[in-house]
Amino acid sequence: MTLSFKGYLLLNGFLLFFISFNNVFNFNLIDLTLILSILLYSIKWNESEWLVPLLLFAWGIFQDILLGMHLGYSGSIFLYFYVLSQIISINGLFEQQKIKFIIFIIALLILFIFKNLFIYFNYQLNYLSVGELSAFLIMVLLYLPLNSIIIYSQKKYEKIR
Repeated sequence: MTLSFKGYLLLNGFLLFFISFNNVFNFNLIDLTLILSILLYSIKWNESEWLVPLLLFAWGIFQDILLGMHLGYSGSIFLYFYVLSQIISINGLFEQQKIKFIIFIIALLILFIFKNLFIYFNYQLNYLSVGELSAFLIMVLLYLPLNSIIIYSQKKYEKIR
């Protein structure tokens, strides 16, 4: 997906709206940062877009400031799923939805493990929250409908273009 100036404005407006929505409605079971990451993972980005990772990290820093998280947490998650989407696209696996879904589950599992290891090594706590695990499982369930909506809209956009 090659972005024009209008596309960059729409992307930034969407990210601003979604991050503000995350600031207003902070749910325990539905992690809006991960939902935004699903959207970033599902979009087929152009390899020559060099401004998108910088914008994603900057919006992640903005979200961290708004939510009072460690600086770089949201930006790292956004970039993690963006880079994963790029790797899948470069290797030709973007159209194979089952493999893409399995890679998404593995990526979420890796994120969950790193998050719990960070808590363990930083605070010396054996922390395994059922609520956090259920939030990750809800993201797995939300992946398929969100991914199908994004793929449908991208194919429709390609036909119009």
